[in-house]
Amino acid sequence: MPGGGSNGWAHVVAGVPVKLVCSCVRNGPERLRDAELAVEHQQPRDGDLVIVRCLDSTGAYDHVEDSAGAPVKLYRGDELVVLLGTRRSGTNLFGELPAGPIGAGSKLDLVAQGGLAAECVAVPAYYGSRALPLEVVGFPAVGGRTLNIADQPVIPVPPAEPAVPAAAVVFVCGTSAEVGKTTMVCSLNIAVKRRLPGIRTAAIKACGTGRAKDCLHYRAANYDVVTDFVDAGMASTYGVARKEFRAMLTTLIAHCAERAELVVVEIGGDFLEACAPEALEIMAELDASCVMMVNDAMGAAEGLRQLDRLGREPLAIGTFKQNRAALADRLGIDADRVVGSDDAEVLPGLIARLLSPVRAGA
Repeated sequence: MPGGGSNGWAHVVAGVPVKLVCSCVRNGPERLRDAELAVEHQQPRDGDLVIVRCLDSTGAYDHVEDSAGAPVKLYRGDELVVLLGTRRSGTNLFGELPAGPIGAGSKLDLVAQGGLAAECVAVPAYYGSRALPLEVVGFPAVGGRTLNIADQPVIPVPPAEPAVPAAAVVFVCGTSAEVGKTTMVCSLNIAVKRRLPGIRTAAIKACGTGRAKDCLHYRAANYDVVTDFVDAGMASTYGVARKEFRAMLTTLIAHCAERAELVVVEIGGDFLEACAPEALEIMAELDASCVMMVNDAMGAAEGLRQLDRLGREPLAIGTFKQNRAALADRLGIDADRVVGSDDAEVLPGLIARLLSPVRAGA
């Protein structure tokens, strides 16, 4: 994006030329048009917008997604708009929201590629680097109030949980991060569209750490409607109150069910945090179908135990690492219930079961 700013980029936010606005700031131009610069923030919240300066060119993450979701390399001295946000990932960076106050010159770290800044608590050793250090320049504000993505969500969340219209809903969950959940969500839609080309489908990222990448994958897999918790004003779902999360996710499901016949909901991470337990509760209440992705038999056994407590049994167990015959044998289940995340031979049978509530006999 050639032009305007001191570094050759076109954005000017609250009088500051910035390289980019991160992907977790949805509707950025409208949100930032009238912003002024505040140099101190007394009570920081998850989702607050903040302008930061990179203090190095290398770190655990040295790229941030721009407003289109494209990864952009960061260099020392670059200034950009990110969000304050909590992240407690089991496989990636762990960062906590500072207690405050925060002001110009305060030090933060880049803890997620969608553009989350926090005080980094831990970086897994395999990254081989500390978190990229950041310095606060200031806060975009209107009328003296720091802007927060919850103030103008793409999909507003009502105070009470909305009723969910009739639609087939399937949840894709997993016993860990990086287990193939997004791949399964995409593969399911490819199989659905081949079987029923006219069906309208929707995909939702329900919880985890905000970024654009997963939604871009959903769009590439030909979903008609795509959304995530960031659209509803949440930078991440770590530490979110139960009532607030439930209102958000039921709103997104209702939004999609009004526009599609099949809604696929991805629960990020594992079953333990980031409001995944609340998402599983909603799955059970909706009597939704479930596909569980796993890395190993022990994780699968615990996942099955937790689903059984909710009165749910997965339609299938998916994996891309395990010997499927051995996994089925260890779990004592039929071999045809274990599928690959992109298995063209097995997925059509699974799709037939998913679609039976939508188009019986199709």
